[in-house]
Amino acid sequence: MQKTAVVILNYMNYQETLTCVESVLLQKNVSFQVVVVDNGSANESFRILAEQYRHNRLVHVIRARKNYGFARGNNIGIQYARKRLQTDFVLLINSDTVMTDENYIHTLLSHIGEKVGVVGSEIILRSGKKQKPYYEYVEFPTTLIYYVYLLSGLYGINALENRMEHLLEKRRKEQILHGSAWMLTPTYLKAYDGLYSRTFLYKEEILLYIMCKRAGLKQVYARDTSIFHKEDQSSRFLFCNRNTVQAKYELQSYKYVVWESFKNFMKYKILKYRRME
Repeated sequence: MQKTAVVILNYMNYQETLTCVESVLLQKNVSFQVVVVDNGSANESFRILAEQYRHNRLVHVIRARKNYGFARGNNIGIQYARKRLQTDFVLLINSDTVMTDENYIHTLLSHIGEKVGVVGSEIILRSGKKQKPYYEYVEFPTTLIYYVYLLSGLYGINALENRMEHLLEKRRKEQILHGSAWMLTPTYLKAYDGLYSRTFLYKEEILLYIMCKRAGLKQVYARDTSIFHKEDQSSRFLFCNRNTVQAKYELQSYKYVVWESFKNFMKYKILKYRRME
């Protein structure tokens, strides 16, 4: 039986992480282990989590030297799972999620097929409703236009913001997977060591989509299972959910979306040119 590692990134909110881990431990019909990465918490998170699971062979609690952000923090867990535990699949879930379906992992694995890089699922919110499908701009030059739109909005350049908004009306968004639960397949992990590591927070979903597209991999949306997501718990500890701080983090990350989408754009142009020769 192929093995799965469930990687959970903790930052300060050990109570939520404990609830999350306990829900994972109820999973059935699958071989799995849990890797909890404490991402440099300044409170007692690591000590409490390590003490709670020190006798549980299914749970591994490790500690990062500092807060590396979402992608790099998860990458620490991915590398531990792949090298130390020799797992085939890696499921990344937010610490403020709860697996309410005891066959959640098994169901995700049933959607693995040829050229599938990542599998996601339905997300159930506190309201009890399903999270709406997530659409984003993923193609260059639309990503650049949107970046200028965000910049002009943040700095109050109204004329430029209105111009970019007008240009965006004619541009198409693509559906991508929500970032609260991703099953990374062996095919993905053969192409990449982990998530795109240059961001600190936000836009990881778009970058994952762009990386998959570059490698010729598909993202699959499993509609026959779901995970409960409490939402915004980590950002509450990080910057108290202040909108201005969040906007700056998003802009810092989005410049990498522009760059990576540009690389995909140039790759396509070069391949098209070579076919014409």
